Amino acid sequence: MHIIDSTYIYGTFFAILPYVKVTLGITFLSVGLGTLFGLFSCVMQLNRVPILSQLSYVYVLICRSIPNMVLLYLVYYGLPIAFLAVEAETGVHVPFEKVPATFVAVVGLTLHTGAYLSEIFRAALQSVPKGQMEAAQAVGMTWFQAFRRIVLPQAVVFGLPLFTNQFLNTMKSTSIVFVITVIEIFGAAKLYTEENSQYFEAYIVVACMFWAMGIAFEFVFHRLEQYASKYKRGNAV
Repeated sequence: MHIIDSTYIYGTFFAILPYVKVTLGITFLSVGLGTLFGLFSCVMQLNRVPILSQLSYVYVLICRSIPNMVLLYLVYYGLPIAFLAVEAETGVHVPFEKVPATFVAVVGLTLHTGAYLSEIFRAALQSVPKGQMEAAQAVGMTWFQAFRRIVLPQAVVFGLPLFTNQFLNTMKSTSIVFVITVIEIFGAAKLYTEENSQYFEAYIVVACMFWAMGIAFEFVFHRLEQYASKYKRGNAV
């Protein structure tokens, strides 16, 4: 008697392999949109823009405090209610029943990711002493030149490891979108095991897939970090 069925592991791997693109697609979309949300929120708070800075602070405070799955459910059930409210006020019907679950998953993960990235970007920019910007402008650089050549390279080096962590956390969080009917790696494995309940073998495959993707992206981001730190070697341009 074999404790672990290697044949089933082999079959599970090829059954869920096509869903890797779903996991990566949701990850890249969520992190990409989250980066925009995070940058906007960060800039609003650092520049203390009236109203928008307060709204950004509340957004970060709420979305960092709520668990990913709870936020996902709030978006999943909240969007139809919001669309119905718009229809009641304007008479314009929004076909929310046709909104794909993948869209809802991206929205939910984007809100959560953006809140964390906002704090990462803020900490990275504040890690660069203000005097460096002032010194660069004193020697004739414009604000944009000083930001691009002096502040940004240092902020990127500080923020990239934290950004990498958040990217990996978002990728791992895609495993919860199955609860709103999105079939990704975890969901595909769960469906594949319904007939014989060999969950352990299936989840070994899922764990190995996430581990492999995590190692690959850590390598990529590590190389980016090495490239971004070139200013330490006197190669900034």
